[in-house]
Amino acid sequence: MTRYDVIIIGTGAGGGTLARHLAPSGKNILLLERGDWLPREIENWRADAVFIDNRYISPDTSYDSAGKSFPPQIPADALTSGHGGWHDPWVTQ
Repeated sequence: MTRYDVIIIGTGAGGGTLARHLAPSGKNILLLERGDWLPREIENWRADAVFIDNRYISPDTSYDSAGKSFPPQIPADALTSGHGGWHDPWVTQ
């Protein structure tokens, strides 16, 4: 069985950047990606298609450790373990 020093889940902006910076370190790195390559199309460059029309938002549902569902596109720091759910950092509470 192959052993890895670093496992990066997701090769988006964060995971890809991390992998690029770790590459010269000599560490054994595994990248895991669920999705496919985005096609080269004009919509990839249109901010309204990406951010307003949510062109690339996953239709999947994710679940926290308490089994509560949350949308997968929320920022990772919006997940909280203190009250068994998540909060939207953009909504004033």
